[in-house]
Amino acid sequence: MDDPLAASRRLDVDGDDAVDVLLPTHARPHTIAYSIAAVLAQTHARLTLHVVGDGCDDATAEVVASVGDPRLRFHRFAKARGFGYANRNRVLRASSAPFVAYANDDDLWFPDHLERGLAALRAQPHDAVAFRSVHVQPPDRFDAYFFAFDWPLGRAGAFLRHWFLGAGTLVHRRRVFDRVGYWNDALVRFGDREFFNRARRAGLAMAVRDEVTVLRFYAQHWDGHYAAGVAPPQARYAPRVADPDWRAAVRRAAAPGRRSLAVRQHQAADFARFALRSGPKFARFWYERWRSHAALQRSD
Repeated sequence: MDDPLAASRRLDVDGDDAVDVLLPTHARPHTIAYSIAAVLAQTHARLTLHVVGDGCDDATAEVVASVGDPRLRFHRFAKARGFGYANRNRVLRASSAPFVAYANDDDLWFPDHLERGLAALRAQPHDAVAFRSVHVQPPDRFDAYFFAFDWPLGRAGAFLRHWFLGAGTLVHRRRVFDRVGYWNDALVRFGDREFFNRARRAGLAMAVRDEVTVLRFYAQHWDGHYAAGVAPPQARYAPRVADPDWRAAVRRAAAPGRRSLAVRQHQAADFARFALRSGPKFARFWYERWRSHAALQRSD
């Protein structure tokens, strides 16, 4: 059988396969080193990692500065509004690689995340591709069956999947910015969801793959659990992410199929927790999105 990633491995080195990776950060000195290492360990090595310091603290800056890889660029800005989308746009407008991807400062990419992303974009005339993620929840529960990627609920299921994809799962062509613009810096949060869905609604060719390429540690679950002086869970999972046998087992487990009653019960409980925590934030997002779109219409 032909290797589906072979085309990506054969790409020439004149720049047509280069990727700009954005990794925004504010104050995560305890986890960012693992996230950076996962990006720099990609099997597709033609990348520039832009760490976007959004008013980041000195401890985080010191960790970033300690990385010796010449592919890393550290951009330190004053704090922007909300999640700092304006600072991300500054870096995106100043960079030029034909492909763009996004990493988070507490998640771990699988080593073949970019390789699979570029292979998918090259195999079909897609503008963007998003992958599935698996999750670790406190205190140390590995979850291959996150409800948003696992519920066959027709339109409702598609809405959940599109909402929870997150920027860390996305690889796209730079030309997407020409079609739909950059991140909406009028928003406080959920800019990644808005950007992905704006591109989808604009009719761009978007693919969502069931292949797992990202291990997530949701900040709203974990930020109260990191203990000073104690290695974070990313330290335990980084060697597993690097292990091809572990990754293969995770992908088999997450493949579409029947789920046990216990899995469905966990999914229902997770959905309820997300709804309680994110409901007010979700309402604010829609209000801010409406205001930003109304302002754009008035300026036309």
